[in-house]
Amino acid sequence: MKTFLHISFLTLTFMAFSVGAAFAMDLTAAKSSGLVGEKPNGLIEATLPNPSPELSELIQTTNAGRLEVYKESAGKQGIPLKEVQAIAAQKLYDMANPGDFLFINGKWTKR
Repeated sequence: MKTFLHISFLTLTFMAFSVGAAFAMDLTAAKSSGLVGEKPNGLIEATLPNPSPELSELIQTTNAGRLEVYKESAGKQGIPLKEVQAIAAQKLYDMANPGDFLFINGKWTKR
């Protein structure tokens, strides 16, 4: 089952990042500049209060695309959405680049 979930996650990851292809460079730039970080629910969030409208749109679009893929995966695998999100988050944390922000133990931590 874990192997199946791992393989499914690799497909899921590819699809989640493909969903917002137009935003891919912006997401990378936002992450590398510390404007957004990864949360333990597999979604991104602004690391500082009062993000710009452009950053808010990027976050909303990215999260909507990810949630769509997570829901589809949960339905196909017959597991709860929260479980898919937790698996995705762990993989995203594992793949984070040095300098990326991760939300760990209630605070933003720079990898």
